[in-house]
Amino acid sequence: MREMISPTQRPWLPHEHPGWKDYTLLFLQKLKREVLLRKPFISHNSEMAELFAKNHLSFKEKYEQMAVYFIDSFFYYSRFQFCRAYLPGWPSEQGSESDAIEATARTLPLMAAWIHYQMTNQGKLDSYGKCVRQALKQAFICGTNPEHPGYWGKIKDYDQRICECCDIALALWLVRNTVWKSYSASEQERILCWLQGVNNCKTVDNNWHLFIVLTQQVVLALSGKGENSEQRYARVKEFYVGEGWFRDGANGNFDYYNSWAFHYLLFWIDRINPDFDHQFITQSCAEFAKTFRYFFTPCGFPFFGRSISYRLAAPVALMANAIQSGRADGQLKRIISTLTHFFILHGAVQHGVITQGLFQADRRLMDGYSGSGSSLWSLRTLILMLYSGTECGLWDTDEAPLEIETASFDFTIDAISARVTGIKETQEVIVTFAHDQYPDVPFKDGKLIMQGWWPIVLESVSGRSTRPKNNLLRKGVTTFSSRLNLYL
Repeated sequence: MREMISPTQRPWLPHEHPGWKDYTLLFLQKLKREVLLRKPFISHNSEMAELFAKNHLSFKEKYEQMAVYFIDSFFYYSRFQFCRAYLPGWPSEQGSESDAIEATARTLPLMAAWIHYQMTNQGKLDSYGKCVRQALKQAFICGTNPEHPGYWGKIKDYDQRICECCDIALALWLVRNTVWKSYSASEQERILCWLQGVNNCKTVDNNWHLFIVLTQQVVLALSGKGENSEQRYARVKEFYVGEGWFRDGANGNFDYYNSWAFHYLLFWIDRINPDFDHQFITQSCAEFAKTFRYFFTPCGFPFFGRSISYRLAAPVALMANAIQSGRADGQLKRIISTLTHFFILHGAVQHGVITQGLFQADRRLMDGYSGSGSSLWSLRTLILMLYSGTECGLWDTDEAPLEIETASFDFTIDAISARVTGIKETQEVIVTFAHDQYPDVPFKDGKLIMQGWWPIVLESVSGRSTRPKNNLLRKGVTTFSSRLNLYL
């Protein structure tokens, strides 16, 4: 394991240290949200669980309906001409307006991928596809208009909008041949100007660098001009330790973020600009996939790190590798299928949203930076499936057994000093790190802690998260099982 990555001091983040003026603004945003929030999507409360319980439906039919379900949910909860979506759930530290923009940004790529899917498979858009296209058109043009009530706002240093701008840019690139071409020159210029707001923004020194790199590549692809943050990308490559793994910042963890954050964003950067760093991006993803496929079982996955609620995105790197190699195998199909079935049949989707937890909503498992729409990043696997499931043959291949269903195994990922053990008889996969980054943390503190009653009251009144930090890696835990016993 490569140990030395030049560290940087973590910046002081305003949203982590709010004053009374901030709380006043957050409270007003909360009141606005309560006025605009629709009643929960009651009619669709158990629709996803019922869908995935139907054995007679094909893999393809289930995921097509899943995509429509979340697009319909967005239509239901969205306001201001699809610029914001006020979803039921607990707030983040950034407040209700940031959460509403986040929920929109994380759904737009799904909508754009759905249009791509229809155009690929039918050669044209049906009536539903045209509705989705129109919603995208309105969102891009209204969200970047300072005179519109749904305006996404000016992007600032360490701003959550840096993160969401990346998804907005990706969605725009996906519909570059339809929605983008329908805008006038002045409208295109306004959208590009808003996206370029990320260029000089400061970020935390971790995977956030990739948000700016991807956004800039979209601007370059759409306009032929713009900036290119070579230093940011070079910094991300400094985090690479081998075998497909990145450390999430110089002092960060080795996290399942690797799959659905690092490799997802790198995949799209490569698709947008194949000349960017093709060999490294595809090779690192392929190396990651070689061992990561062993992590999956029919009933769980050894989650470690933060953002546990983004669980459905765990197979993203495997899907990206299948697209890059031009062929999806049956094992990948089973990984995606079993993971989705397992969580959805245990209540991971309710009221049109992905719950804030592993199964039901769970305050212990929601990071303070995550809001009501954050878990929508779970849709990243589905986005890749819509984008290239046909191209790589995913829909037509037959499922094949998982590694744990075939035989027991025991090996080490040297790059991260992690031992991966699979026991066929119990269908359990265990990941054990051979190093403890936090040796000073008392062993008794290596557990999830509950949010107290007073912080819950403050969160409810202020509209700002007061939830505790529960990243077990940072609490000194070194062993994680697919049985998920640490989170139950």
